[in-house]
Amino acid sequence: MEELLTSYALAFDKLDPQLIANLYRLPCAISDADGVQTFTDRSTLVTKFRENCEVLRQLGYQKAKFNVHSSEHLSDNEVVVHVGWRVNTSISDIDFRAFYICHQVERRWFLYSANVYPGSFYSP
Repeated sequence: MEELLTSYALAFDKLDPQLIANLYRLPCAISDADGVQTFTDRSTLVTKFRENCEVLRQLGYQKAKFNVHSSEHLSDNEVVVHVGWRVNTSISDIDFRAFYICHQVERRWFLYSANVYPGSFYSP
């Protein structure tokens, strides 16, 4: 899981919607400030992240850090992870949390579902 989340943070650090989308398994679901969305094709997912990256660019995005609060294996190929995020921008730090369901496919972990919600970077 650490490798997947590190890759996710680095993809955001590059503000690269293609790299971000590569870390998702299709179909997938995302619930965030844009609302609840499901994605069945890569081009729509890339468009979503292209728009998100543009907003982050306008905020003066600098870096993302994550803090794994907990994780639980649902099976050999499924994990639930609770993560605190801190996004550094030129304006301020933005803290939030995310609940991810991740699937392992051919020995590689992917995000299947992401639920972003208000919360602290630090563990409770």
